[in-house]
Amino acid sequence: MSENYRGILLSISQRDRSIFSSLHVIGKKRAFLGIVTLYKVDVEPALLDRTIERLQGNMLDRWLHIRGFYCHFYRGEELVVVFKERIFKANACDKSTWAEILEYGKSIHIPEAQLDFLPCKIEDETY
Repeated sequence: MSENYRGILLSISQRDRSIFSSLHVIGKKRAFLGIVTLYKVDVEPALLDRTIERLQGNMLDRWLHIRGFYCHFYRGEELVVVFKERIFKANACDKSTWAEILEYGKSIHIPEAQLDFLPCKIEDETY
């Protein structure tokens, strides 16, 4: 198991995008017709809470017509899903532990299809 957490963040979820230069970015991928960049970051366990606090404070409620954002972090079987107002912890390998997270995400208008938290294991990473 990797000692550090990996995180997936959307460029459009952050008000001040210079925040990405302060993170340890280990991968980038363009998505949604090149409009969005997905950032894969590496975070030491001792820095996770502070990183989450900074991301939540900088997170947008909406961007154009898109409402609701989240980012997620994973390490082994740990899954941490971060919304602007809430943080959830679940088992990355057991989707039955995701029910409360899915309900909350849908309540803030995130389509269920986008609440997949992928990748959530290092083995699933593609970039």
